Amino acid sequence: MLRIVLALALFGVSPMLSQETVVSGRVIQMEITPSIIHVKKVVYPALQVADWTPEILVAEDGSFDWNIGILETPTIFELLAPPWSWMVLVRPQEQATLEIRPGSLTATRLLGSPGLARWDGAHPSSRMDSLMAFQNRANSLLSESLVLRMSGVAMASRDSLQDLTDRLEWQFDSLWKDMETHASEPVERQLLWQIRMAGALNSGKGQRAMDSLWHQSEMALEGANWTEWLMSPGNFSCWRLAHGGWWKGTDADWEKINEAIFLADGDSLAAAMGPRWRDEPWSEVAAAWLDKAISSPSELTELVWSTFRFPKPFLVAYERLTVQRAEGQSGSTVGSVPWTLPNGELGSIEDQCRQPWKVILALKSGSGAARREREMFNQVAENLDRRDVCWVVLSLDENEELWRETLSARRTLDETIGWVGNSPQIMERLGLSVIPQVLVLDQDGRVAVDNTPLPSQGLGAHLLELLPKK
Repeated sequence: MLRIVLALALFGVSPMLSQETVVSGRVIQMEITPSIIHVKKVVYPALQVADWTPEILVAEDGSFDWNIGILETPTIFELLAPPWSWMVLVRPQEQATLEIRPGSLTATRLLGSPGLARWDGAHPSSRMDSLMAFQNRANSLLSESLVLRMSGVAMASRDSLQDLTDRLEWQFDSLWKDMETHASEPVERQLLWQIRMAGALNSGKGQRAMDSLWHQSEMALEGANWTEWLMSPGNFSCWRLAHGGWWKGTDADWEKINEAIFLADGDSLAAAMGPRWRDEPWSEVAAAWLDKAISSPSELTELVWSTFRFPKPFLVAYERLTVQRAEGQSGSTVGSVPWTLPNGELGSIEDQCRQPWKVILALKSGSGAARREREMFNQVAENLDRRDVCWVVLSLDENEELWRETLSARRTLDETIGWVGNSPQIMERLGLSVIPQVLVLDQDGRVAVDNTPLPSQGLGAHLLELLPKK
């Protein structure tokens, strides 16, 4: 055995890192237990940029074993069973058991409604949850105290508002410092700082206090590997809490920023952003414009990124953000959309629709609004009578039983209809956020326009303007 370990070391392979990470878990309290959980690996947490990875298969009782493969560092994943989404931190060779359930609020969107995740066993997230629970209780106490005082209720037996604030801050700091001292991983320390800095910002701490916290966190860009810094769970997120939103202040001179863009002068750009940026390294300026691209994208922001040679790691992150944001928007290429045909065979919209233009009504069974829009959708198709258009009903039903209900509502067997299930990948690719929803694909397979109206809201007139003239 010693010889094997030495051989692995000589060839640069760690016997520990070669082990796969398999997470055991269970889904509970779902009205319909999903058979599949879709998975994204979050590449840039502060930018919410992620890559799709293999799905998790769920047993009938809700249990699952999620084989991630070889995981070298703690990594954030997003698990999706629409409409619910769970953000979870997974460590290499994870030992804790994951439990996921729906969120406390009724979901109204197709995607992204936050669910509740809990780790059974020793896990950093458990400590984070307890720290945030303390913050929530403290905020409730402060709100209650403030309301009572504003209502004129006698408070002689209670602490003053300032005393209560000071006491709660001291308790939070004590709890936080103990956790930070015992943090076992750099990622845990980053997330602890994120909680602390977010709390400070939300409580109204000024820029001087935020700068001090940022300095104490020791997460500065200077001397860091920029790619790792941007991809870490907490570094850039904490940077944004301390320095984000710089463009909202009065220091930025937009006339000079435009002039710097015209001259392609990086020094002038930094100086025009305000005194804080004049003498900062170019990487800090890049982080500032990446922050603006995240929160306040604009044509000017695009000009800055196309004009200046920011360090490559920042440029790669910006390009990933731009590509992901464009998905499902006007002009984006959809590509192949696989689906299940009424006879149970697999096919695709491309196979079924030979016409250059495609008008798609996405819906689910059980929706009264969807039924009404479907009837009017068929009327629009009949009235326009376009041979260059394929009229498609796209089912997003969660299971086969609901899909069969959607099938039973067909007026004729000629209706082009397919089932993609509860697939978040297809929802994102098509830009679907609610149901029912209509989208149009042009002759090049691209989303023709954003916010296509429903049949009841003027789809027919909209298509007369959009489609090629006969």
